[in-house]
Amino acid sequence: MTENPPAELYARELRLTGEGVSEFTGDVELRRDGQSLSADYLRHDKGSSMIDATGNVTFKDTSGLSYQTQDTHINLGSRTGYSGAGSFRFEDGSARGDAERIDFEGPEFTRFTRVRYTTCAPGQDDWFLKMKELELDTEEDIGTAHHTSINFYGVPVFYLPYLSFPISDERKSGFLIPRLGHASNRGLEIDTPYYINLAPDYDDTLTPQYMSRRGLMLQNEFRYLTPRSHGTLQLETLQNDRLANGDDRAAGIYQHTTAFSPRWSGYVDVRGVSDKQYFDDFRDDLGVTSQTHLPQNAELAYHGPVWNFSARAADYQTIDRSIVPADRPYARLPEFNLSLNRPVESNRLNYSFESELVSFERDASLTGERLNLSPSVSLPLSNSYAFLTPMIGLRHIAYRLSSVPDATPALTRGVFSLDSGLIFERDSRWSERLFTQTFEPRLYYLYVPGKNQDALPNFDTGVPDFSFYNLFRDNRFVGGDRIGDANQITVAATTRFIDQQDGVERARASLGRIYYLADREVNLPAATSGTDASDIVAEFTATLASHWHVRSSAQWNREDNYTQKYGYYLQYNPAKDRIVNLGRRYSRGELEQTDISAEWPFAARWTFRGRSLYSQESNRNLESYAGVQYNACCWALRLMARRRLEVDALNSNTATEQFSIMVQLELTGLSRLGHMPGSPLSESVFSFASPMAAPRASGAP
Repeated sequence: MTENPPAELYARELRLTGEGVSEFTGDVELRRDGQSLSADYLRHDKGSSMIDATGNVTFKDTSGLSYQTQDTHINLGSRTGYSGAGSFRFEDGSARGDAERIDFEGPEFTRFTRVRYTTCAPGQDDWFLKMKELELDTEEDIGTAHHTSINFYGVPVFYLPYLSFPISDERKSGFLIPRLGHASNRGLEIDTPYYINLAPDYDDTLTPQYMSRRGLMLQNEFRYLTPRSHGTLQLETLQNDRLANGDDRAAGIYQHTTAFSPRWSGYVDVRGVSDKQYFDDFRDDLGVTSQTHLPQNAELAYHGPVWNFSARAADYQTIDRSIVPADRPYARLPEFNLSLNRPVESNRLNYSFESELVSFERDASLTGERLNLSPSVSLPLSNSYAFLTPMIGLRHIAYRLSSVPDATPALTRGVFSLDSGLIFERDSRWSERLFTQTFEPRLYYLYVPGKNQDALPNFDTGVPDFSFYNLFRDNRFVGGDRIGDANQITVAATTRFIDQQDGVERARASLGRIYYLADREVNLPAATSGTDASDIVAEFTATLASHWHVRSSAQWNREDNYTQKYGYYLQYNPAKDRIVNLGRRYSRGELEQTDISAEWPFAARWTFRGRSLYSQESNRNLESYAGVQYNACCWALRLMARRRLEVDALNSNTATEQFSIMVQLELTGLSRLGHMPGSPLSESVFSFASPMAAPRASGAP
């Protein structure tokens, strides 16, 4: 504020009383240095610079607050003084209130006595804070309340002796609104988080969580952000768990990502828990409670114009100690990867090189080092209607094993493939829209000479789920311990429907099968496979009318005439707040599940959310949610019930059921009162890739 800034004053009548006192009457309006004051009557004492205003007083200051009272006594230069009973509001409409007295204690500080505060619209005091005293510091953007009760429809629902909150978008230290909940295996839960704004680039949240059946858990989350990195450290501990024979329980996660330069980056992801029951006891989501191994990884990576390189250390904590060492994953300490980074170019030679060096460690198991080398050269030939890609390569595996007679086994195999396809197009009409329909037959020949590999160790190799993509792999195994022998031809076809109006692929269907020209001698477990052809695999995806999304796949055993595997996912999403999902997964003799979830408004301001994951093979509902949400103008109420089965008991007739009921009251502009899990839809909604413009026919689809 400048010294003695000019003032503008308007009134119907002016009266000078002497000794520097002026009186103004009738529609008085005073403007000075960004402040304004209007009243029916105003008295100004030039000697003390005090202004006495009465009758319909409105005072607006530079902090974005305005006040309506019947009397105000203030020095506009120093912004000191007081007002009688009146109301106040933020000029942006974010909040308002009333007080019995308002004290102005400087340019940036205001004190309110016996206050009501709300973010609801005028005339709709659905909720409000009732405070003995409220202090607003607009310089620090801090609001501090003393002896506060949270009133919902006039009923006090919570009391806080002290409450500190930001009055802008800036973060500040202070207690957050407590969270409330109840779970069958934890009892009543009360969380009282305290946020600590340590600096603009790092902060901390400390949360004591009281559980009536277990005790007091301390949770802490530390976050940091620098120009080149960011990370989070989460720790939680419960001493003397009353439902676990007094055991101490704990968990932790540390995640860090950094970019040392445009080409060098690194990350760390370390997780751990004290015992295998931790997630079952303290988490409600089936996707979390079913974990058996927790990752502990660190990686340094280089992405260059020609080469990519990474150095990695990877280990796991096996949560379930009943899993024998032979069934636990190996630690990779360390792992090095080097690969050639070159884009594929048509009608010219392309070179590829991939390599991996890993040291495998595991208790009471065979250990050692493995080197994988995979150089290759290809010549992609293509035009607008066809492609042909011959490829020749080499696969080399070498070991240095510990404590075995043959400590350095090795294997080298050549690889040859010939990929080819045609692309036919025609115009097609569908629901009065013009489409380009393609028909794309494809032949893929693969030859890899066989050699018995039963004597080689198996550190990380397995057989992936069979899919349309796997019809065109040059190794039927994943991992680096086996090179699949092959003399086979893949016959496949794809058809696409491309919208001519916007170039978006609206639907795609694919079908394929491998025909074997020789038996496969390399298998896991060791055996010889003599079938003449693989199962038939099919895939279908579609986006219909912008609201319907479909994705499905199937695997058919043609020899024995049965379905080996299938899955389909259907989504209806006509609006942002309306979504229905239906999915089903089946794997013969292993899995049969149906997943349904929905979010849908069913009345004014009311929304239903729910999910059910049902297992047909065990005739049990594995996990379910049901909840409703009511959205008012300045608050939202959510009610949700959740039920799940303990993962360890799924194959037992006495599976343990866990129930939890959550109530959450969200007061707009303040915080949330109550504890709520993630939305069922955020956890179960099926992911559909966005429609993309159809690619030009310049190579393999």
